[in-house]
Amino acid sequence: MPDFNKNQLAEFLHGARWPVQSDPEPNFFSIAGISSREVPLSNTYAFFFRSAAPHGLGNLFATALRNILTLKKPGWPELDAAVHAACEYPMRHGQRLDLLIHDGPSERSPQSASFQILVENKINHWLANDFDNYWSSIEAKGYKAGVVLGRKAEIVPPEWTYITHLELARAVEYGLGPKIQQANPRYLPVLLHFLEHLKQMSQDPIEFAQAFAFAQRHRRELAQAKRLLTYMDTKAVQMIGQNIIAAFGDDYVGGAILPDYPRVHIRPRSTAGIDYLVWFGHMVDPAESPSFSVTLFPTTPAVRQQKKQLQQLLILHPLAQQAGIGQPGWFSHVGWFNEMLVGKDYPFNGTTLDDLAAQVREVLNTDWAPLEPVWLGGS
Repeated sequence: MPDFNKNQLAEFLHGARWPVQSDPEPNFFSIAGISSREVPLSNTYAFFFRSAAPHGLGNLFATALRNILTLKKPGWPELDAAVHAACEYPMRHGQRLDLLIHDGPSERSPQSASFQILVENKINHWLANDFDNYWSSIEAKGYKAGVVLGRKAEIVPPEWTYITHLELARAVEYGLGPKIQQANPRYLPVLLHFLEHLKQMSQDPIEFAQAFAFAQRHRRELAQAKRLLTYMDTKAVQMIGQNIIAAFGDDYVGGAILPDYPRVHIRPRSTAGIDYLVWFGHMVDPAESPSFSVTLFPTTPAVRQQKKQLQQLLILHPLAQQAGIGQPGWFSHVGWFNEMLVGKDYPFNGTTLDDLAAQVREVLNTDWAPLEPVWLGGS
């Protein structure tokens, strides 16, 4: 067994302020499979940047962007006129800009606008754009700014400003408060899903940065934990399987301990046709609540031929119904219940191997041994 500093490791595991690892709920963008695609994101941005679009929120998005720009580069005017947003706006040399936001006379006519904001939208791709060409392709009489919207800050040319999707989402949420009553109910769910998506996809770099810093601060303790987990990975299935076999006692013969979907076969000495199959994969998976399942597994062709009749006999038997024995759920997701006769799931109520052995003996004596005469005779 590895040489662990048990007290130090226990103190670390219980007292450390672990970084949060979120498990976000799906939103429309992830459900539709477009969460990492820039064009659908740009199209959605354009819809909400257009003040005359039917969302009912006017210049909410443009004002939020203008407020961020003002903090980074002061001097921007108020946005009083109608705002347009053109997607895939043509640049020189055949290039296209993701978004052009302006207050010109129409979406594709920005020449007389009092401001123009060139927006390059990035999700996962690195910056490899000809920003000089973009900048020179737009002739502006009023204010002009270049914005890169991305997930994490990168270096951009002096005329451009890097703004994260998260910054813009938070600025929009701040401005949405007093305007939410103006929102068209048809498009409000779209907006909320969109803002949630912008925040979710932006959290990955933040969460990783927090986890990285935590790992650097606690390298020694995490190395100890990793050694413990490695030790458990190599030993757990065999040791737990042997413990379960021993808990059954001398009237039973232990069989194979199988590591895939960890389980152990145990046979009553008086039969060669049906095994107990004890599943304990959730005992060795830290992500699951600890539990085990006891099932009956036919092992000979003769028993398999009468499986349906024997299964019905067992399920309907008063002792089985009283004990709650029927179809176990532990491995139902792999579709193996058709291989079994009956079974039952048991949450593990202890912490030690002795606790596990005691609980296995208890369920064997309470739930299963009284039912054995029903199937031992038919095997």
